[in-house]
Amino acid sequence: MKILQINSVCDFGSTGRTTRELAEVLEAEGHDCYVAYGHLSSTYPKSFKIGGKWENHFHNAFFTRLLGLHGYGTRCGTKKLIAWIEENKPDVVHLRNLHANYLNYPMLFRFLIKENIPVVFTLHDCFNFTGKCSHYTRQRCYKWQKECGKCPLLSRTTAPSLYFDNSKKIFREKKRFYSQMRRMTVVAVSKWLMHEAEKSILAGNGHKITYIYNWIDDKKFHRSTPEQIQQFLEKYNLSKDYKYLISVSQGWDKNASRFIDAVRLAEALPEGYRLILVGSVASGTEIPSPIIHIPYINGSEELSAAYSMAEAYVHFSVEDTFGKVIAEAMCCGTVPITFDSTACGEVPGPYGIVVSPHDIDAIVRSLPTIASLQAKREDMLRYVHENYDYRTNAEKYIEIYKQLTEN
Repeated sequence: MKILQINSVCDFGSTGRTTRELAEVLEAEGHDCYVAYGHLSSTYPKSFKIGGKWENHFHNAFFTRLLGLHGYGTRCGTKKLIAWIEENKPDVVHLRNLHANYLNYPMLFRFLIKENIPVVFTLHDCFNFTGKCSHYTRQRCYKWQKECGKCPLLSRTTAPSLYFDNSKKIFREKKRFYSQMRRMTVVAVSKWLMHEAEKSILAGNGHKITYIYNWIDDKKFHRSTPEQIQQFLEKYNLSKDYKYLISVSQGWDKNASRFIDAVRLAEALPEGYRLILVGSVASGTEIPSPIIHIPYINGSEELSAAYSMAEAYVHFSVEDTFGKVIAEAMCCGTVPITFDSTACGEVPGPYGIVVSPHDIDAIVRSLPTIASLQAKREDMLRYVHENYDYRTNAEKYIEIYKQLTEN
């Protein structure tokens, strides 16, 4: 088979790494895989960059922020992408994140519909079935179940518009495109997201909607040795006298609920516990002294040591369609503590602590139960392998490709 994946990035970030890893599995099994992406760069040999720096900047400034038409710019880059698709003639086009100001998806969908090319549509967030929002849970906006319009998150989404609200137009066009697709399978990255998609414009057109969890490569994330843990403690001057809770994020911002909850937890922890936050800090955000801050951890080996040395991994997000860092920590044998919101409470299965959103007191009360869950570490690792194994879940995508091409 010849497969083309389209994503905002390749090699970088969660979706970029997943895109590259799936391509490598396909190539190892004798298939041809191509990747089209919009931002940064890629070392993948069969790749195509969509749009240029200035065209994509114009997409962001004019179409997204001024007109509220996110996904309607980059016409020249998308035209070249379509010519590249026609040249390489993939058997299946695998769509991933289409937002990020790099692709004119109406042009792409019209082409895919015209050529009747089989499509796998992976949902990494909720953008593909809303007018413009990647997430809506905190806002409690469910207009997308009927029709978007008068968006309450107009200037506060991943695709902010400063002036015009075209969420209704975008929603209606997505609905029309999906109704015209004849050979499409929708894959959510969690059961929670699958159930949301089943209530959306993606349903009701005969499209199969299923889920395949994001995967963790156990060659990269694994339980560290005592020596590796000791090296980590020494590198960051961490005392053995404390029990550490750790949380990892791309960024910490004083106005974000996850940071506010982290501070509340650090202040409420009993004697002998310390909270470590890993990730960059937004301008104007100060880390209070009870918290240990590590701005950056270099590579999966060191991150595995960070997870492994901690008593528990605490996930402060209330809005995740999967929560890959939760599964990474579990792959290292570390007990996760999560809020029961979106897919965050789904990932730990029976091997984590799940509390109500923002309930810091419940987290503190749960600390004595960590030891009993640590005693089930081998069972936890089996659970992770059964649900989040890299090669097993990649093979599930390959099976979907085969079903689409055979039909």
